[in-house]
Amino acid sequence: MTSLSTSARAVLAELTRRGRATRPQISQALGLSKPTVSTAMSELEELGLVREDGSVQGHTGRSALLWRIGEGAGHVLGVDVGVTRTRIHAHALSGERLLGVSRDVTSPASRSGTADLTASADAAGALLRETLPRLGDSGPLRQIVIALPTVVTDRDPAAASQSPEVHDMLKALSLPPAPLLLENNVNCAAVAEGNLGVAQDAAQFAYVQAGVRIGAALVIGGRLLRGASGWAGEVAHLPFPWDAGREPVPEGLERFLGAEHLLLRTAAAWPASEGAPPTSAEELFRRAGEGCPPAQRAVTEHATQVGRLIVAVVALLDPGLVVLGGGVGSNPLLVQGVQETLSTLSIPVEIRRSGLGATATVEGAAVLAREQALHRLIHA
Repeated sequence: MTSLSTSARAVLAELTRRGRATRPQISQALGLSKPTVSTAMSELEELGLVREDGSVQGHTGRSALLWRIGEGAGHVLGVDVGVTRTRIHAHALSGERLLGVSRDVTSPASRSGTADLTASADAAGALLRETLPRLGDSGPLRQIVIALPTVVTDRDPAAASQSPEVHDMLKALSLPPAPLLLENNVNCAAVAEGNLGVAQDAAQFAYVQAGVRIGAALVIGGRLLRGASGWAGEVAHLPFPWDAGREPVPEGLERFLGAEHLLLRTAAAWPASEGAPPTSAEELFRRAGEGCPPAQRAVTEHATQVGRLIVAVVALLDPGLVVLGGGVGSNPLLVQGVQETLSTLSIPVEIRRSGLGATATVEGAAVLAREQALHRLIHA
């Protein structure tokens, strides 16, 4: 793409920040003369990066044209290569969502305790091949961000340090040509909550996911904390059990707090008088909400254990706010139980239920993709 002039970059950045604005508004905000802004706007319009978007009446009664990011700026993709479901969101650089699709990952292996990225990538790749033709008139594809259910030690997909499983996953996806970044799925969910969800007012917070698996992500000073090797927030690897005479099991805490073992513990304690035990977390929480005593006991015990995990997060980082997400974590019954556990232990933290639910990861991937694309347009 043709390199933009300094003034055009400044105007594009200001328009991105505002969403819609008139030339006088941009001129005043940037301290640039109106002729300079007009020249920059013409440059951007010629490239399709901005377009007219109605008008607004000023104090003098005269109307002024409103401008916004144009279709020629292109679009980005956020791809959630999930363990049980894969999702793809396409966003225009203006921020508008163009498309959101999803598909179940049906491979039994994908529902095990360890990530089967290839099985998930097969589903995501098929979904991509169906989706991309529908975006033909959305301008150039500027960025793809892929959210993975594993530690991402290097965001560059070409890095030699990537595991063979990641390389196989990328091959199965058959991605179109575009700049590409990898990111951990829980990190993406935290980005989404900070930009679009319940943590928009928080400069620092922790996002804790409880569902098929567990994970955490940390935002400090408005920025995602990845750590020296991408391991920040990998609570699934905390030693468990931590007890005299017992050896910790690799990823034992994730198995213990994951939905599969929650259902196994529930079934083991389920009285025959209550009929068959729940076969899914959704059924367990539904029956608990309906007043079924063994289901309520199982949910209360699980909330206590998730609350103890949050204690570890708070003790290390004191984030002030924890957002609970994931298929299990965002359930109101679990949130209530976690709050009671933390209150009993006098832990100084606010708990909020995820505002984005199951789409948090893919929304965050799309947010990161748009940020990367805009940064490249404005600063490259």
